Amino acid sequence: MAAPFEKRLTETDTVGKLSLPIEWLRILPPIEQGSHEVKIYVSDGLGFYEFRCSTIKMGRYRKPFLQPEDWLKFVDHKRLKVGDKIILDSEPNDFIRRHFRITAQKFNHEDNKWVDV
Repeated sequence: MAAPFEKRLTETDTVGKLSLPIEWLRILPPIEQGSHEVKIYVSDGLGFYEFRCSTIKMGRYRKPFLQPEDWLKFVDHKRLKVGDKIILDSEPNDFIRRHFRITAQKFNHEDNKWVDV
């Protein structure tokens, strides 16, 4: 199983796609032959989100990323900005094979800690 993916958001992440670690290719559903993307369903404790995941060729490797159309809806919904943080995690699930969770966080300067949004 891949480790949780934690990332401070960059400008690219807040106006375009979200790149995922190459290791996540092992746990993401396979992209069917003839297709260029796969849908993943993600929960955050408050709701469910549908993201389309694709890959791009990076040298000899393929790198997964979340398509901007779906990802940016989440960014807008959570009002995420550069410097905010997301944590993407997964665990095996008997019913759907793998359950994906996402946590969006903003830094609270008064308390000096990250808070979920």
